[in-house]
Amino acid sequence: MLGSVDGEREPPPGRRQEINTRLDAVRARLMELRERKRDAYRDRSTSLSERLKAAQRHAVEAQAAAAQVLATSAEAFRHAAEAHERAASMHERTAEAGIGDVGGHERQAVLHRAAAVADWQRAARAQSLLSESERAQPAPVSDEPRDSLAP
Repeated sequence: MLGSVDGEREPPPGRRQEINTRLDAVRARLMELRERKRDAYRDRSTSLSERLKAAQRHAVEAQAAAAQVLATSAEAFRHAAEAHERAASMHERTAEAGIGDVGGHERQAVLHRAAAVADWQRAARAQSLLSESERAQPAPVSDEPRDSLAP
């Protein structure tokens, strides 16, 4: 049997490789961002407006990346919930047919149903966060001086 963390099985080797590939991509992106930060400190000759524009671009990129992560997470949780529901149904049918360890199949069905409910809740939360983030898009910032009387 595969090892477990908090009672959950480890992902299969192919999935583990996919996770490692994604983690490598995240690490590479973090390294790239650290390099950008170092370059920004080195290049203090840029004007304040240029740095502001660069910061705004970075904020928009970060917002888009966060939205993509939330959308992907919501989709992954929905897929997991559907898989748990299929597994629960299979265990219920097997128990009803009296095949194998009926009590064990009934317990597995209950566990899979609970996991499906939890995954549906996670999907809803990720979707809610995505909707909130879409409503909270940063307002465009202008280089123009603000009117001190404007709200």
